[in-house]
Amino acid sequence: MKRASVTVTDVWRALDDHFPFAHKADWDNVGILVGDPGAPVRSVLFALDATPKVLSALKDSPADLLVTHHPVVFTALSSFRPDRSASSAAYALARMGTAAICAHTNADVAPRGVSHAMARRLGLGGIRPLVPGEPASDACKVVVFVPASHADSILAAAAGAGAGRIGGYALCSFRTPGTGTFLGGKGTDPFVGASGREERVEEVRLETVAAGSLVPSVLRAIRAAHPYEEPAIDVVPLRGGALGGGVGAVGELRAATPLGAVLEAVRRTLRPSWIKAAGPRRKTVRRVAIVGGSGAEFYGSAREAGADLFVTGDVKYHQALEAAAGDMPVADIGHASGERWILPEFRRVVNERFRGVLSTRVIMEEEPLRHVSAGVPGGGMRP
Repeated sequence: MKRASVTVTDVWRALDDHFPFAHKADWDNVGILVGDPGAPVRSVLFALDATPKVLSALKDSPADLLVTHHPVVFTALSSFRPDRSASSAAYALARMGTAAICAHTNADVAPRGVSHAMARRLGLGGIRPLVPGEPASDACKVVVFVPASHADSILAAAAGAGAGRIGGYALCSFRTPGTGTFLGGKGTDPFVGASGREERVEEVRLETVAAGSLVPSVLRAIRAAHPYEEPAIDVVPLRGGALGGGVGAVGELRAATPLGAVLEAVRRTLRPSWIKAAGPRRKTVRRVAIVGGSGAEFYGSAREAGADLFVTGDVKYHQALEAAAGDMPVADIGHASGERWILPEFRRVVNERFRGVLSTRVIMEEEPLRHVSAGVPGGGMRP
Protein backbone atom coordinates (compact mmCIF):
# COMPACT_ATOMS: atom_id res chain seq x y z
CA MET A 1 0.00 0.00 0.00
CA LYS A 2 1.38 3.39 -0.97
CA ARG A 3 1.74 5.97 1.77
CA ALA A 4 -0.61 8.50 0.12
CA SER A 5 -3.30 5.87 -0.53
CA VAL A 6 -4.58 5.79 3.10
CA THR A 7 -7.53 8.08 3.79
CA VAL A 8 -9.45 9.13 6.89
CA THR A 9 -12.18 6.70 5.88
CA ASP A 10 -9.65 3.87 5.62
CA VAL A 11 -8.59 4.45 9.24
CA TRP A 12 -12.26 4.67 10.26
CA ARG A 13 -12.88 1.27 8.63
CA ALA A 14 -9.92 -0.28 10.42
CA LEU A 15 -11.29 0.92 13.77
CA ASP A 16 -14.85 -0.06 12.81
CA ASP A 17 -13.76 -3.65 12.23
CA HIS A 18 -12.82 -3.91 15.92
CA PHE A 19 -15.02 -1.25 17.55
CA PRO A 20 -18.19 -1.03 15.39
CA PHE A 21 -19.30 2.60 15.42
CA ALA A 22 -22.94 1.58 14.98
CA HIS A 23 -22.81 -0.14 18.39
CA LYS A 24 -22.67 3.18 20.23
CA ALA A 25 -25.08 4.38 22.89
CA ASP A 26 -28.09 6.29 21.55
CA TRP A 27 -26.93 9.56 23.15
CA ASP A 28 -23.34 9.37 21.91
CA ASN A 29 -21.57 11.05 18.97
CA VAL A 30 -18.88 8.97 17.28
CA GLY A 31 -17.19 8.51 13.91
CA ILE A 32 -15.54 11.06 11.63
CA LEU A 33 -16.45 14.33 13.36
CA VAL A 34 -13.99 16.78 11.80
CA GLY A 35 -12.46 16.96 8.34
CA ASP A 36 -12.76 15.39 4.90
CA PRO A 37 -13.36 11.61 4.98
CA GLY A 38 -11.39 11.31 1.75
CA ALA A 39 -8.38 13.30 2.94
CA PRO A 40 -5.02 11.48 2.84
CA VAL A 41 -3.49 10.33 6.12
CA ARG A 42 0.23 9.90 6.76
CA SER A 43 0.35 10.48 10.50
CA VAL A 44 -2.06 9.78 13.38
CA LEU A 45 -2.14 10.99 16.97
CA PHE A 46 -4.17 9.05 19.57
CA ALA A 47 -5.44 10.84 22.69
CA LEU A 48 -8.27 10.58 25.18
CA ASP A 49 -9.51 14.14 24.51
CA ALA A 50 -8.63 17.10 22.32
CA THR A 51 -7.26 19.01 25.31
CA PRO A 52 -5.10 22.16 25.09
CA LYS A 53 -2.05 19.94 25.68
CA VAL A 54 -3.02 17.69 22.74
CA LEU A 55 -3.75 20.66 20.47
CA SER A 56 -0.41 22.18 21.42
CA ALA A 57 1.32 18.90 20.56
CA LEU A 58 -0.38 18.96 17.16
CA LYS A 59 0.87 22.49 16.53
CA ASP A 60 4.43 21.48 17.45
CA SER A 61 4.30 18.19 15.52
CA PRO A 62 1.36 18.18 13.06
CA ALA A 63 -0.66 15.06 12.29
CA ASP A 64 -3.22 14.47 9.56
CA LEU A 65 -5.61 12.70 11.91
CA LEU A 66 -6.48 12.81 15.60
CA VAL A 67 -8.21 9.74 17.04
CA THR A 68 -9.82 10.35 20.43
CA HIS A 69 -11.97 8.34 22.79
CA HIS A 70 -14.18 11.23 23.91
CA PRO A 71 -16.04 13.12 21.16
CA VAL A 72 -14.48 16.34 19.89
CA VAL A 73 -18.05 17.51 19.18
CA PHE A 74 -20.58 16.02 21.55
CA THR A 75 -23.84 17.89 20.90
CA ALA A 76 -25.27 19.94 18.03
CA LEU A 77 -23.44 23.26 17.73
CA SER A 78 -25.29 26.56 17.64
CA SER A 79 -22.06 28.27 16.59
CA PHE A 80 -18.56 27.33 15.43
CA ARG A 81 -16.18 29.67 17.23
CA PRO A 82 -12.82 29.44 18.97
CA ASP A 83 -14.19 31.21 22.07
CA ARG A 84 -16.95 28.67 22.77
CA SER A 85 -15.95 25.57 24.73
CA ALA A 86 -18.29 23.27 22.77
CA SER A 87 -16.61 24.10 19.45
CA SER A 88 -13.14 25.43 20.32
CA ALA A 89 -11.30 22.11 19.87
CA ALA A 90 -13.05 21.31 16.56
CA TYR A 91 -12.36 24.85 15.37
CA ALA A 92 -8.66 24.51 16.20
CA LEU A 93 -8.43 21.15 14.41
CA ALA A 94 -10.17 22.53 11.32
CA ARG A 95 -7.78 25.48 11.24
CA MET A 96 -4.81 23.10 11.42
CA GLY A 97 -6.24 20.80 8.75
CA THR A 98 -6.37 17.85 11.15
CA ALA A 99 -9.30 15.45 10.84
CA ALA A 100 -10.80 13.81 13.92
CA ILE A 101 -12.28 10.37 14.52
CA CYS A 102 -13.89 9.63 17.87
CA ALA A 103 -14.60 6.12 19.21
CA HIS A 104 -16.41 6.40 22.53
CA THR A 105 -19.18 4.08 23.76
CA ASN A 106 -18.64 1.78 20.78
CA ALA A 107 -15.13 1.20 22.17
CA ASP A 108 -16.52 0.82 25.70
CA VAL A 109 -18.67 -2.18 24.70
CA ALA A 110 -16.43 -3.87 22.12
CA PRO A 111 -15.03 -7.34 22.97
CA ARG A 112 -11.51 -5.88 23.33
CA GLY A 113 -12.70 -2.49 24.51
CA VAL A 114 -11.83 -0.14 27.35
CA SER A 115 -12.52 -2.33 30.38
CA HIS A 116 -11.05 -5.41 28.72
CA ALA A 117 -7.85 -3.50 27.99
CA MET A 118 -7.64 -2.60 31.68
CA ALA A 119 -8.34 -6.19 32.73
CA ARG A 120 -5.59 -7.52 30.48
CA ARG A 121 -3.08 -5.06 31.93
CA LEU A 122 -4.03 -6.19 35.43
CA GLY A 123 -3.37 -9.79 34.38
CA LEU A 124 -6.88 -11.16 34.83
CA GLY A 125 -7.82 -14.49 33.28
CA GLY A 126 -11.14 -15.68 31.90
CA ILE A 127 -12.18 -12.14 31.00
CA ARG A 128 -15.83 -11.72 30.01
CA PRO A 129 -18.31 -8.79 29.95
CA LEU A 130 -19.67 -7.66 33.28
CA VAL A 131 -23.01 -6.69 31.70
CA PRO A 132 -23.31 -8.46 28.33
CA GLY A 133 -24.79 -6.74 25.36
CA GLU A 134 -25.12 -3.13 26.47
CA PRO A 135 -25.93 -0.55 25.12
CA ALA A 136 -27.33 -1.79 21.79
CA SER A 137 -30.87 -0.68 22.64
CA ASP A 138 -31.76 -0.11 18.97
CA ALA A 139 -30.75 -3.56 17.70
CA CYS A 140 -33.01 -4.92 14.96
CA LYS A 141 -33.54 -8.23 13.22
CA VAL A 142 -33.68 -7.92 9.44
CA VAL A 143 -35.52 -10.75 7.65
CA VAL A 144 -35.54 -11.17 3.87
CA PHE A 145 -37.09 -13.88 1.71
CA VAL A 146 -34.91 -14.87 -1.24
CA PRO A 147 -34.25 -17.78 -3.62
CA ALA A 148 -31.62 -20.08 -2.11
CA SER A 149 -29.34 -19.34 -5.06
CA HIS A 150 -29.06 -15.71 -3.96
CA ALA A 151 -28.89 -16.09 -0.17
CA ASP A 152 -25.11 -15.76 0.02
CA SER A 153 -24.99 -12.66 -2.15
CA ILE A 154 -27.81 -11.01 -0.17
CA LEU A 155 -26.03 -11.70 3.12
CA ALA A 156 -22.79 -10.33 1.68
CA ALA A 157 -24.56 -7.14 0.58
CA ALA A 158 -26.18 -6.69 4.01
CA ALA A 159 -22.85 -7.32 5.74
CA GLY A 160 -21.19 -4.76 3.50
CA ALA A 161 -23.62 -2.20 4.90
CA GLY A 162 -22.80 -3.19 8.49
CA ALA A 163 -25.33 -5.94 9.28
CA GLY A 164 -24.59 -9.39 10.65
CA ARG A 165 -22.11 -8.35 13.34
CA ILE A 166 -22.39 -9.74 16.86
CA GLY A 167 -19.39 -8.99 19.04
CA GLY A 168 -16.29 -10.30 17.30
CA TYR A 169 -18.30 -12.30 14.76
CA ALA A 170 -19.32 -11.23 11.24
CA LEU A 171 -21.74 -12.64 8.63
CA CYS A 172 -24.08 -13.84 11.41
CA SER A 173 -27.35 -15.19 9.99
CA PHE A 174 -29.96 -17.92 10.22
CA ARG A 175 -31.69 -19.59 7.26
CA THR A 176 -34.96 -21.50 7.07
CA PRO A 177 -36.26 -23.07 3.83
CA GLY A 178 -39.88 -22.53 2.81
CA THR A 179 -42.27 -21.84 -0.03
CA GLY A 180 -43.05 -18.34 -1.25
CA THR A 181 -46.17 -17.52 -3.26
CA PHE A 182 -47.04 -14.53 -5.43
CA LEU A 183 -49.24 -13.44 -8.30
CA GLY A 184 -47.68 -10.83 -10.55
CA GLY A 185 -50.06 -8.16 -11.81
CA LYS A 186 -50.13 -6.47 -15.19
CA GLY A 187 -46.81 -4.91 -16.11
CA THR A 188 -44.73 -6.91 -13.64
CA ASP A 189 -41.67 -8.92 -14.62
CA PRO A 190 -41.18 -11.72 -12.06
CA PHE A 191 -37.72 -13.20 -11.60
CA VAL A 192 -39.37 -16.63 -11.51
CA GLY A 193 -42.44 -17.57 -13.54
CA ALA A 194 -44.73 -15.16 -15.42
CA SER A 195 -47.10 -12.33 -14.60
CA GLY A 196 -50.78 -13.15 -14.34
CA ARG A 197 -50.11 -16.58 -12.89
CA GLU A 198 -49.77 -17.67 -9.27
CA GLU A 199 -46.27 -18.96 -8.59
CA ARG A 200 -44.87 -21.13 -5.81
CA VAL A 201 -41.14 -20.78 -5.33
CA GLU A 202 -38.72 -22.54 -2.99
CA GLU A 203 -37.15 -19.70 -0.98
CA VAL A 204 -35.00 -19.12 2.09
CA ARG A 205 -35.99 -17.01 5.06
CA LEU A 206 -32.67 -15.23 5.73
CA GLU A 207 -32.36 -13.53 9.14
CA THR A 208 -29.57 -11.26 10.32
CA VAL A 209 -29.12 -8.35 12.76
CA ALA A 210 -28.20 -4.70 12.48
CA ALA A 211 -27.97 -1.61 14.64
CA GLY A 212 -30.98 0.64 14.13
CA SER A 213 -28.83 3.44 12.73
CA LEU A 214 -27.66 1.12 9.95
CA VAL A 215 -31.05 -0.27 8.93
CA PRO A 216 -31.71 2.22 6.08
CA SER A 217 -28.36 1.49 4.41
CA VAL A 218 -28.76 -2.25 5.00
CA LEU A 219 -32.19 -2.20 3.33
CA ARG A 220 -30.81 -0.28 0.35
CA ALA A 221 -28.02 -2.84 -0.04
CA ILE A 222 -30.43 -5.78 0.17
CA ARG A 223 -32.80 -4.29 -2.39
CA ALA A 224 -29.92 -3.54 -4.77
CA ALA A 225 -28.70 -7.16 -4.60
CA HIS A 226 -32.11 -8.88 -4.54
CA PRO A 227 -33.31 -10.47 -7.81
CA TYR A 228 -36.99 -9.70 -7.15
CA GLU A 229 -38.72 -6.49 -8.25
CA GLU A 230 -40.49 -6.30 -4.88
CA PRO A 231 -38.50 -8.18 -2.22
CA ALA A 232 -40.30 -9.05 1.03
CA ILE A 233 -38.30 -7.63 3.94
CA ASP A 234 -39.21 -7.47 7.63
CA VAL A 235 -37.48 -5.26 10.22
CA VAL A 236 -38.16 -6.33 13.81
CA PRO A 237 -36.93 -4.21 16.75
CA LEU A 238 -35.30 -6.44 19.36
CA ARG A 239 -36.45 -5.40 22.81
CA GLY A 240 -33.45 -5.84 25.08
CA GLY A 241 -31.50 -7.12 22.11
CA ALA A 242 -27.73 -7.00 22.02
CA LEU A 243 -25.12 -7.00 19.30
CA GLY A 244 -22.36 -8.60 21.36
CA GLY A 245 -19.74 -7.25 23.69
CA GLY A 246 -20.98 -5.52 26.81
CA VAL A 247 -20.20 -3.06 29.57
CA GLY A 248 -17.23 -3.68 31.82
CA ALA A 249 -15.14 -6.77 32.38
CA VAL A 250 -14.81 -9.42 35.06
CA GLY A 251 -12.04 -11.95 35.47
CA GLU A 252 -9.88 -13.81 37.96
CA LEU A 253 -6.41 -13.31 39.37
CA ARG A 254 -4.14 -16.35 39.25
CA ALA A 255 -4.49 -16.81 42.98
CA ALA A 256 -6.35 -15.29 45.91
CA THR A 257 -4.42 -12.17 46.92
CA PRO A 258 -4.67 -9.69 49.82
CA LEU A 259 -6.50 -6.48 48.90
CA GLY A 260 -3.47 -4.30 49.56
CA ALA A 261 -1.36 -6.29 47.12
CA VAL A 262 -4.09 -6.10 44.45
CA LEU A 263 -4.38 -2.33 44.85
CA GLU A 264 -0.60 -2.12 44.48
CA ALA A 265 -0.91 -4.13 41.26
CA VAL A 266 -3.58 -1.67 40.07
CA ARG A 267 -1.22 1.22 40.86
CA ARG A 268 1.67 -0.48 39.05
CA THR A 269 -0.17 -1.64 35.90
CA LEU A 270 -2.75 1.10 35.32
CA ARG A 271 -0.63 3.90 36.81
CA PRO A 272 -3.57 6.04 38.03
CA SER A 273 -3.04 9.54 39.37
CA TRP A 274 -4.53 8.31 42.64
CA ILE A 275 -6.60 5.48 44.13
CA LYS A 276 -9.53 6.14 46.47
CA ALA A 277 -10.98 3.06 48.13
CA ALA A 278 -14.17 2.37 50.08
CA GLY A 279 -15.31 -0.79 51.80
CA PRO A 280 -13.52 -3.41 53.90
CA ARG A 281 -9.79 -2.85 54.32
CA ARG A 282 -8.99 -6.50 54.94
CA LYS A 283 -10.12 -8.62 52.05
CA THR A 284 -8.81 -11.52 49.99
CA VAL A 285 -9.36 -10.89 46.29
CA ARG A 286 -9.62 -13.44 43.49
CA ARG A 287 -12.36 -12.12 41.18
CA VAL A 288 -12.14 -8.50 39.98
CA ALA A 289 -14.78 -6.48 38.15
CA ILE A 290 -13.76 -3.42 36.11
CA VAL A 291 -15.66 -0.61 34.39
CA GLY A 292 -13.41 2.02 32.86
CA GLY A 293 -14.42 5.67 33.07
CA SER A 294 -17.58 6.54 34.97
CA GLY A 295 -18.89 3.16 36.10
CA ALA A 296 -19.94 3.38 39.73
CA GLU A 297 -23.56 2.69 38.72
CA PHE A 298 -22.48 -0.90 37.96
CA TYR A 299 -21.49 -1.61 41.58
CA GLY A 300 -24.54 -3.85 41.96
CA SER A 301 -23.64 -5.75 38.78
CA ALA A 302 -20.15 -6.34 40.15
CA ARG A 303 -21.59 -7.78 43.37
CA GLU A 304 -23.98 -10.00 41.41
CA ALA A 305 -21.00 -11.28 39.42
CA GLY A 306 -19.37 -12.40 42.65
CA ALA A 307 -16.51 -9.90 42.43
CA ASP A 308 -14.24 -9.45 45.44
CA LEU A 309 -13.14 -5.99 44.22
CA PHE A 310 -14.66 -3.42 41.86
CA VAL A 311 -12.30 -1.06 40.01
CA THR A 312 -13.90 1.96 38.33
CA GLY A 313 -13.98 5.76 38.35
CA ASP A 314 -16.10 8.76 39.32
CA VAL A 315 -17.54 7.20 42.48
CA LYS A 316 -19.99 9.58 44.16
CA TYR A 317 -20.45 10.11 47.88
CA HIS A 318 -23.53 7.94 48.41
CA GLN A 319 -22.11 5.22 46.17
CA ALA A 320 -19.01 5.22 48.36
CA LEU A 321 -21.23 4.97 51.45
CA GLU A 322 -22.89 1.89 49.96
CA ALA A 323 -19.49 0.31 49.36
CA ALA A 324 -18.31 1.25 52.85
CA ALA A 325 -21.28 -0.57 54.35
CA GLY A 326 -20.90 -3.64 52.14
CA ASP A 327 -18.51 -6.55 51.83
CA MET A 328 -17.05 -5.71 48.39
CA PRO A 329 -14.50 -2.89 48.28
CA VAL A 330 -14.51 -0.41 45.39
CA ALA A 331 -11.38 1.30 44.08
CA ASP A 332 -11.89 4.64 42.33
CA ILE A 333 -8.90 5.28 40.03
CA GLY A 334 -10.40 8.26 38.23
CA HIS A 335 -11.94 8.59 34.80
CA ALA A 336 -9.00 9.11 32.47
CA SER A 337 -6.65 6.75 34.31
CA GLY A 338 -8.72 3.77 33.21
CA GLU A 339 -10.09 4.81 29.84
CA ARG A 340 -6.75 5.94 28.41
CA TRP A 341 -5.58 2.31 28.11
CA ILE A 342 -7.80 1.94 25.05
CA LEU A 343 -5.45 4.28 23.17
CA PRO A 344 -2.62 1.73 22.72
CA GLU A 345 -5.29 -0.68 21.49
CA PHE A 346 -6.46 1.86 18.90
CA ARG A 347 -2.86 2.31 17.82
CA ARG A 348 -2.29 -1.45 17.58
CA VAL A 349 -5.33 -1.87 15.33
CA VAL A 350 -4.25 0.93 12.99
CA ASN A 351 -0.60 -0.16 12.90
CA GLU A 352 -1.55 -3.74 12.04
CA ARG A 353 -3.83 -2.60 9.20
CA PHE A 354 -1.33 -0.11 7.76
CA ARG A 355 1.94 -1.69 8.80
CA GLY A 356 4.90 0.54 7.94
CA VAL A 357 2.67 3.06 6.14
CA LEU A 358 1.52 5.46 8.85
CA SER A 359 3.40 7.32 11.55
CA THR A 360 1.49 6.96 14.84
CA ARG A 361 1.95 8.21 18.38
CA VAL A 362 -0.05 8.25 21.64
CA ILE A 363 -0.47 10.91 24.32
CA MET A 364 -1.41 9.41 27.70
CA GLU A 365 -2.66 12.32 29.79
CA GLU A 366 -3.18 12.29 33.55
CA GLU A 367 -6.40 13.10 35.40
CA PRO A 368 -7.42 16.78 35.16
CA LEU A 369 -8.05 16.68 38.93
CA ARG A 370 -4.89 16.43 41.02
CA HIS A 371 -4.55 14.99 44.51
CA VAL A 372 -3.84 17.56 47.21
CA SER A 373 -3.30 16.26 50.74
CA ALA A 374 -5.56 17.96 53.29
CA GLY A 375 -2.81 17.55 55.87
CA VAL A 376 -5.15 16.45 58.66
CA PRO A 377 -5.83 12.69 58.95
CA GLY A 378 -9.27 11.68 60.12
CA GLY A 379 -11.05 14.87 59.01
CA GLY A 380 -11.58 18.09 60.89
CA MET A 381 -9.48 21.24 61.01
CA ARG A 382 -6.57 22.40 63.14
CA PRO A 383 -7.45 25.20 65.55
